[in-house]
Amino acid sequence: MSVRPPDKVQPIQAVEEFSFNCGPEVPCFTECCRALDLVLTPYDALRLRHRLGLDSAAFLERYAVIEEHQDEAFSLVYLAMLEDERRRCPFVGPAGCTVYEDRPAACRAYPIGRGLRLTPCRSHLQELFVLVREDHCRGFEENRSITPEDWMADQGLEPYNRFSEAMLPLLRHPIILQGWQPTPEQQQEYLHTLYQLEYFRRRVAAGEISLPDEAEVKGQEAAELDDYQLLLAAIKWLPTTWPGHKSDGRLDK
Repeated sequence: MSVRPPDKVQPIQAVEEFSFNCGPEVPCFTECCRALDLVLTPYDALRLRHRLGLDSAAFLERYAVIEEHQDEAFSLVYLAMLEDERRRCPFVGPAGCTVYEDRPAACRAYPIGRGLRLTPCRSHLQELFVLVREDHCRGFEENRSITPEDWMADQGLEPYNRFSEAMLPLLRHPIILQGWQPTPEQQQEYLHTLYQLEYFRRRVAAGEISLPDEAEVKGQEAAELDDYQLLLAAIKWLPTTWPGHKSDGRLDK
């Protein structure tokens, strides 16, 4: 989602209650579905393109904007807004979200933001939550008390969170934290591998890629995986192509 001013964001505990509800009965319904800087994770993109019956290239061409950022090692894939005066989400119709069952994680979680960080030993994940209060949102006036933990469960975020957790060791890889800048070819490999799984599947099937042991699947079996299993394997494989990678995510000295 878009970057919010600090006064609109407050920390909240996983089991701390807040009042909120969202639906057609709320006056601001779908007002938050426009003018978004909504980053699509590889899992978000995969769910959406399956829902729409598109291959990866067609989905990215129609519904994505890919941008480089100076403070990010890899390009970000954004959901493209409609080019109208309200910059609406392309999936919002008169009755609400037309891809509701497969909507992105950020849409599901709102108004909760979930962050992850690796412990210093990189063996555990720490989960952090924030509550986003925007002026247009009337959902906080609704008489429904819920915790971030229960809201996440209610909105079906478990598989989305699982893939986000799988991505964290990649995005927070030690070589990236040390300032490594991928080459244009490595940038392209990142996008092809994680956002165009047909490309990755072809390479696996052709024997061009040897999946690491931590991917928990043999190369000859990978071609038979469904797209979601293959995405997990791709996430684990990609860092093995980077300089100095070790299987535990540390760097060779």
